[in-house]
Amino acid sequence: MFYDNNSFKVMEAGVQMAWLQQQINTQNIANSETPGYKSQSLSFSSVLQDVQEGSKRTPEVTSVTGTVKTNDRVSTRADGNNVDGETESLSLYKAYAQYVALQQKIMTEFDKYNAALGAQM
Repeated sequence: MFYDNNSFKVMEAGVQMAWLQQQINTQNIANSETPGYKSQSLSFSSVLQDVQEGSKRTPEVTSVTGTVKTNDRVSTRADGNNVDGETESLSLYKAYAQYVALQQKIMTEFDKYNAALGAQM
């Protein structure tokens, strides 16, 4: 079935990661004036590396997870907060665009299957 294959699982995981990235960026922006707050980021580079290596051997994708990390970079602000509003806003928009694109891709795949099933009836 369509949603049992690797490509669907990767697209589904991509949607989940894009959603999580949006949540993290929103939290960072909301705390941009909180003294001592350290921004957070989502890291799933090892997942991307596994997927790239998988293109050579096509492993079965069982789950995709990312790691939320606290950015300990030095703050230029006196209150110790290291949130850069512009960076967070751009990252939020990028994650949103990825989220929408992946959702559209999934819906297109479902439309193809629906069309194929409709043609057979």
